[in-house]
Amino acid sequence: MIACSCRQYIYLLALCAFLLLATPVKAGQTAPVSLTFPVETLHQTLNNLLPLPLELQKKNRRLRGRVVVDSISRLTVKRNNVIALQGHLSGRNMAVKARVGGRTIQIKLGQIALPVSCDIALRYDRKKKTLFLKPTFSKQEAQQNSTAAALKPLLSALSKEYPLPLDQLEALTGEIGGTPISVQLEPVDIGLTKDSLVLRFLPHAEKTRTEKQ
Repeated sequence: MIACSCRQYIYLLALCAFLLLATPVKAGQTAPVSLTFPVETLHQTLNNLLPLPLELQKKNRRLRGRVVVDSISRLTVKRNNVIALQGHLSGRNMAVKARVGGRTIQIKLGQIALPVSCDIALRYDRKKKTLFLKPTFSKQEAQQNSTAAALKPLLSALSKEYPLPLDQLEALTGEIGGTPISVQLEPVDIGLTKDSLVLRFLPHAEKTRTEKQ
């Protein structure tokens, strides 16, 4: 699922942060570690996660099927922590319920392929240690594309906040100067600059006990 794949990506970022620590952090002197990833790097990383399945809202009974992000052709950063994407969606075993002549009928769409443009807003909740991603699809595209207009309920169903919990990052272990240590990275903030994704972690380091042989 989307949360699972992205969590693995965040864990890799955490590993990079660990490599940046030259010495154990002393109590009272802990400072956030900032990791900056250019848009090009983020674009390539997301492409490496594809194809990426998306969950439909469980409470939405109008739609049924499996939706997958197949490709991301363009990625840019906008203001207010928003990423603009252009890509391609596909669906299998798709069906939608519609009202026709006062009656509700189910229309089987089967397989679909649809180019899309969307803005993804990022919101990080530090208390919950969760990153929320909310895509909003282009209304202009739906008006110009008859297929997109017919699948408007699908795009509406995908326009929800996707939670990405970051409170289960595994502690990183290693040795510095022959001393085994464990580093737990606490996500502090995640946001966007003009051309980069910036992640800030608070490292909590401690010595690791070793079993006597």
